[in-house]
Amino acid sequence: MEIKLMSFRKLLLAGATLAMSTTAIAPAHASIVDRPHFKVLGVVIVWASDNTVAGGAPIATDIIINDDAASADTDMIGGTAVDGSTTFETINTESPSGFSAFNVDGASLSGQALTYNSSFYVASNTAFSINGQASVENQSGDFDLDTIGYDLDVMVNGTDGSITFGGSAQNPNGTFPAIADLSELNTATPVFQGDRRTAAATGAIVDQSVRFDATYTLGAGGAYDLSQGAGEIEAAVVYTVFVP
Repeated sequence: MEIKLMSFRKLLLAGATLAMSTTAIAPAHASIVDRPHFKVLGVVIVWASDNTVAGGAPIATDIIINDDAASADTDMIGGTAVDGSTTFETINTESPSGFSAFNVDGASLSGQALTYNSSFYVASNTAFSINGQASVENQSGDFDLDTIGYDLDVMVNGTDGSITFGGSAQNPNGTFPAIADLSELNTATPVFQGDRRTAAATGAIVDQSVRFDATYTLGAGGAYDLSQGAGEIEAAVVYTVFVP
């Protein structure tokens, strides 16, 4: 019995030694986990020439940050900007100095095309949309918001005076809903819905900007007709650029 007991103890010691040797062979280790994470918020910059100073330098009026999809975008400048806003100027028909006698048979009275043009610029790193809303500032006689025809378009690059824009820009694509006159903008209404950014390559903000051109006319095509009556109309159109 004693011999068997000693052999059993030797077997246990040998097993322990083997276990220790096996454990020592397994290398020690520690884990390192990398989680690279980059996030760039949507940015839209709106700028225009300072309309309070003749030949004024271009200034940014709005910087929109798309910081929370569940809430409204953050305007880093805020407030209602005078520069870059569009105000439709009062239109008055000029009083003629005199007429010569003429035959009214087949004749009509019409005026030259009366238009008002306004532009603003947008640079962005994401797709954006624009809403427009018109309100009457001054009105008399037969004229109202439906008297003022409306059109909006985009120019990707060009030169305005000393400013060359769009050299590093691309067409933001998207759609311009058909809007005949300002009466259709009596509430905030989409006037442009884009589907990509304006910035196409590295460059300054001016280089990455496109120009939006608004055209306002008195009547269809800007040609006045007697059927429109007489009056005066001044309207304000506010454009809101935002990231959907």
